[in-house]
Amino acid sequence: MLGRLLKRQIQPSLVYTSQGYVDSLGRVGRFFEGNWAGAYVDQNTALGIPAIYRGITLISDAIGALPLCAYRNKREVIPTPQILMRPVPTETRMETISAMAAALIIHGNYVAVLGEPGANGLPDSIYPVAPDRVQVTREKGRIIYRIDERVYDQSEIMHIKNFTMPGDLVGKGILAVAKQALGKEIAINEYASRYFDGGVNPTAVIKSANPDLTQEEADALKTAWMAMYSSRNRSPVVMNASTDFEVLSSNAAESQLVEAQTAGLTEAANIFVVAAPL
Repeated sequence: MLGRLLKRQIQPSLVYTSQGYVDSLGRVGRFFEGNWAGAYVDQNTALGIPAIYRGITLISDAIGALPLCAYRNKREVIPTPQILMRPVPTETRMETISAMAAALIIHGNYVAVLGEPGANGLPDSIYPVAPDRVQVTREKGRIIYRIDERVYDQSEIMHIKNFTMPGDLVGKGILAVAKQALGKEIAINEYASRYFDGGVNPTAVIKSANPDLTQEEADALKTAWMAMYSSRNRSPVVMNASTDFEVLSSNAAESQLVEAQTAGLTEAANIFVVAAPL
């Protein structure tokens, strides 16, 4: 009984809006992906995080620079098969392998259509497909790949998976397993960018002692103030006794902006299993 009660308490109900959702705990999300930071997380926004971009390029470029060799019966095959020398005809080998490693890190999957068989009866090339264009299902014991509107059998596809759980048809990348951490870093970067533009907090407050001030009058007062004293106008201000102007101050230390960004570097290092910054 206690377990059921606790379970009900930690699983808030959701009410979806046109642009996101609101839960019973008062938390608001702008997107449906279940990210509590309210930031949209996809490939492009994740790569917009400097530490994530650097970690992915560091790992993928290092893997792309490694040589590829073929072995049969513990002996190296000479000459190296064409598919290992230049897997994608329109790319260099390093470009292909680096992109393969990056796709595995980000999406958890690398999918490519196999090319025509060569002289040895095996494909000489592959044609990679963006992971978000692929749907993987199991039908009658066979794994089926749907790429756009076309269906491929598993014998026609090269599919490399990252981390998987038993029974999973697709791998898991950082977009799936670290979405909350990525969303938090995206939100911190957005906050930092808006901070220097003055968009994080109001710059000032105009106070009126008039108890009958309506919203329309308040908006008109703000508009008149902005028209007169915004931009580079440094003219003296004259106000009556019922109006007061207070400048709001904010700094990065008070908002713990620097600490949050430093913690993000450590979190990115944990994601990629690399040494954390000192």
